[in-house]
Amino acid sequence: MSVFIAISIVDTWALMFQFEWLVYDISVAYYKTPWKLSFYMATCKLMVWVKTASQICSAYFVLLFTLERFISVRFPLKRASICTRRRISIAIISIVVVALLMTTYELYFYETYHRGTAS
Repeated sequence: MSVFIAISIVDTWALMFQFEWLVYDISVAYYKTPWKLSFYMATCKLMVWVKTASQICSAYFVLLFTLERFISVRFPLKRASICTRRRISIAIISIVVVALLMTTYELYFYETYHRGTAS
């Protein structure tokens, strides 16, 4: 169950930045002021970092879920002792930390283009 919650959270983060144009259009239409996080270089880099880390986390969470399902089918009587809530939580936290560390290069090396927006 906790793997599904983790997948839903990181998938939301991974897709949220692809619909930033919608927030921009709504802010211009209703408030007459453009609001776009990618106008600023620091937030642009941060958005790309979060999006990339979320995509990596999502893939590994699906792998974790598949592994847990395999254990449930292959070893149905041992599943409760192998896939405890603590071990699954440790695996989820480990995946998030490793994904964030793996993508830290984007904070430094990611180039920004016209008016601070990344492409």
